[in-house]
Amino acid sequence: MKVYLVRHGESVGNKAAIYQTTDMPLSEAGREQAKKIARRLKKIKIDLIFASPLVRAKETAEVISESLGIPVEKRDELAEAKGPSEIRGKSVKDPAAAKVKHLIRKHFAEGNWRYSDEENFDDLNARTQTFLEHILKNHKDSDLLCVSHATLIKFLVCKMVFGEELTPRTFHLFFHHFLTSNTGLTVCEYEEKSGWWITHFNDASHL
Repeated sequence: MKVYLVRHGESVGNKAAIYQTTDMPLSEAGREQAKKIARRLKKIKIDLIFASPLVRAKETAEVISESLGIPVEKRDELAEAKGPSEIRGKSVKDPAAAKVKHLIRKHFAEGNWRYSDEENFDDLNARTQTFLEHILKNHKDSDLLCVSHATLIKFLVCKMVFGEELTPRTFHLFFHHFLTSNTGLTVCEYEEKSGWWITHFNDASHL
């Protein structure tokens, strides 16, 4: 089984450098990026398309779906990590938002610490595990495309590699040292004997 992880195209939130809400659509540049990754994916065998329900990922997946002629199945497990409601829609340079983000980073290693209503490490660990168990149980003989988000893609990759040994510290280091581009392509393979392999990470050569 191969799993192709694609980050959504540039959204209006990305362009404006604000903490995003669930309903932010693709920017004009993001739609062009989606068309480019769609053309690239036409050369690859894909059986199923899964996508986050958030608008920016949904729109990216729809462009790809139209190009490949494969319908999109919504998977809530692929949604972006939920941030605290206090900072959604605010600029990434907003001082109050920066203080909240600092507190979250400071306590992230505790696993279950929560500032307000955001998802923490334990939440993300549980839902990525649920998704991986689902595809291994139901789609082991298929090649899958998953349209998702930066944090969630990084968490999925970490979960594939480290499994139950994944710690908040390990994910924190990975998150801050592995960048993802809009429509960057990450390729993962699963073999029964050896488990998961990460063969490509954030390949954006189509842009």
